[in-house]
Amino acid sequence: MAKSDRSGAVLIVLMAGVLFGTTGTARVLSDVEASSTSIAAARLGIGALGLMAVTIYSRGLSELVMLWKRPRVWVMGLSVASYMASFFAAVQLAGAAVASLVSISLAPMLAGTIARMFGKPWPGRVWVVSTVLAVVGVVLLSAPTSNDGGDHRVLGACSAAIAAASYAFYTVVGARLVDDGHHATDGLSASFSIGAVVLLPFIFMDSAWLTTPKGIALALWLGLASTTISYMMFGVGITHLAPGVVATLLLSEPFVATMFGIFLLGEPMAPRGWFGCLLIIIGLLMVSHNESRNQSPAV
Repeated sequence: MAKSDRSGAVLIVLMAGVLFGTTGTARVLSDVEASSTSIAAARLGIGALGLMAVTIYSRGLSELVMLWKRPRVWVMGLSVASYMASFFAAVQLAGAAVASLVSISLAPMLAGTIARMFGKPWPGRVWVVSTVLAVVGVVLLSAPTSNDGGDHRVLGACSAAIAAASYAFYTVVGARLVDDGHHATDGLSASFSIGAVVLLPFIFMDSAWLTTPKGIALALWLGLASTTISYMMFGVGITHLAPGVVATLLLSEPFVATMFGIFLLGEPMAPRGWFGCLLIIIGLLMVSHNESRNQSPAV
């Protein structure tokens, strides 16, 4: 694979991380009162419609119909639904900090491990070192400072671990679908549509916010910008880069979310948090540089 293709894929995945990182800030700025699961279901539904529109325009409805018949796509769709449901359950049980910390930190190593189980080699020692640095940075950035505990926090951490495994499994299976010759966006649109149907009941349970101008604006941003566009970029990543590398690059998400929180929402930052940001940047620069100079095929 050409060096320019891998360099471009790295930048595109980092841009996807930027869009992913806007979700929390967008919700706070919108001042919308709605359950997290309802917002997640609306985001996935609108995002799926956007991806499906791209697929139908580019390659026709027949491509989607063919993919819907593949068991692997249904596994991806259930993985997406599992990720959304498990993550927001973790937020409810243990809080956003613990949910984000566990799910985001575990995803890269789980993606690399699952890919290895499917016969792929490890992305390399540079990836391991850069991932460890970035994960430590996320820990310093996101770890809660309170000493409270209890069953809810343990259950929340377990739920976040399930979310991380679901996300990692989705990334690996999606990459294998690309290896089979399918366009990444097509696989994403087919699987997201399945996941959206699974989560559809949550919208009916809390849909009043979707009738307000602020609610519509929030749903469109989360659905089109931070899902349709960002996952199209994600698709470029799994086409040209190893699943573990993609998951590592997306550790840019908590960094971006933190910067938005500080400079747009006025949230405070502890000194350890700034050090965590530095470690994340170093880790991302390491894996980006390694992928940019690596001309071997992505695995």
